[in-house]
Amino acid sequence: MNLPNRITLGRMILAAVLFVMLSTWLRYHPAGGWRWYVAFAVYLVTVLSDGLDGYIARARNQVTAFGRIADPFADKVVICGVLVLCLDLAPTRALAPSWIVIVVLAREFLVSGLRGFVEGQGKSFAASSAGKVKMVVQAVYCGALLFYPGHFWAWVHVVAVLALWATLAISVYSALLYVRAAKAALAASDGR
Repeated sequence: MNLPNRITLGRMILAAVLFVMLSTWLRYHPAGGWRWYVAFAVYLVTVLSDGLDGYIARARNQVTAFGRIADPFADKVVICGVLVLCLDLAPTRALAPSWIVIVVLAREFLVSGLRGFVEGQGKSFAASSAGKVKMVVQAVYCGALLFYPGHFWAWVHVVAVLALWATLAISVYSALLYVRAAKAALAASDGR
């Protein structure tokens, strides 16, 4: 297994550690403080390693089928996992409205399904620039969700709220772009 794939695998392990922290450790100690900063630090390392594995894979010409599947999968697991778990934690619940979490999850399922179908037809369905911007915006949003309960600073709340609405907008917009990109492949499969 090459270095980029090991980084991706490490990211998935860190995501699991983060999810355990959110579902156990922070559930029983919800009143802010250092525990939230530890969770934020684990999240930050997880998210920042996303850019590192891709950069190394391209720079060393080590792009693999495993990495091509595992890297976006890890992204989705981290973002969706944080959003779902934040629904159930008192300090983050108000900043993670369930209907927006559902929109984000639906977008991820839709795009993954479209990608699988289009690539199953032997056509390319690479990530768009809007999809990459979506990942950055979602990463900022989830980071703010995890950082805010540390001391409930007003400026972090503002960042979280702005990132919440930006996440909704870019998730819907990028989904529409992917639907449009897949439209020709879908029409061809229906015999039109």
